[in-house]
Amino acid sequence: MKHTYFQSETNAYFAVQPLADFLTGYDFSKPHPWFTLLLFNSLGGQLFIDDYEVGCGSPTVIFLTPGQHFMLSPGSSGSGYAISFNKEFYCVEYHDSEVSCNGLLFVNNFSLVQISLDNQQQTIYNNTAKEMEEEFDANDPLLSEMLKNLLKNLLIRSNRLFRLQNSVGDTDNANIDFARKFSELVEKHFKETKQVDAYADMMGIAPASLTKKLQKYGIDSPSRIIKNRIVTEAKRLLIYTDKSVKEIAFIIGYEDQHYFSRLFSKEAGISPTDYKKQHKKV
Repeated sequence: MKHTYFQSETNAYFAVQPLADFLTGYDFSKPHPWFTLLLFNSLGGQLFIDDYEVGCGSPTVIFLTPGQHFMLSPGSSGSGYAISFNKEFYCVEYHDSEVSCNGLLFVNNFSLVQISLDNQQQTIYNNTAKEMEEEFDANDPLLSEMLKNLLKNLLIRSNRLFRLQNSVGDTDNANIDFARKFSELVEKHFKETKQVDAYADMMGIAPASLTKKLQKYGIDSPSRIIKNRIVTEAKRLLIYTDKSVKEIAFIIGYEDQHYFSRLFSKEAGISPTDYKKQHKKV
């Protein structure tokens, strides 16, 4: 059963539901609208998020950011929970000092974000989702605050697990936070700012140092990350809107449609026009 909280004055939205119900009722023809934790106790079939195929051989939590392209292959199924919310309910950027997940669990421009769960962790995540459901049944006046506290605890736990499972050395936390900041800046500015030098200036560091620090965390060059974000946004617009290639190029910050088309074709291995024909959802 889906449990939903909605506050009309602020548009705050939160929902928790069994994963099977979420997957059955989800509209794959539209971009993903919420921040979502997908707790997979099991998955039968194939799951695709943007250009990533997700493997769930063991219990896994996957994090979705609004706007992502989320697809499930026909006949697929899964068990677990889906926990969704919007920024009006809990803003991960505003509360970053509490949970430190912006640019890491969400708005991560480096890779798909998923963490593996052992038996104990799996039990904790499932029990927290069940506790959220119980809060709805209790119908307490402080429902939203209880849900926020439970969500906050899950995000903090997920942050710790992600850092532990992606550790690359003694200075890893510093490297992760540096990469997280770069990811946030790319998300905010990629449409108008495409030069590595500009991002280095924002971070108060030389361009060469920016590249070296990201490499320590096993991340592609800054220019590659910026281009990947541009192409990802272009793909979403090509899939989910009826806008022309020229209009999409302008939205992403290119006045020269042909330059944008060459960049897209080089990075994606297919022209924007052909990509739109293959993946059109509208």
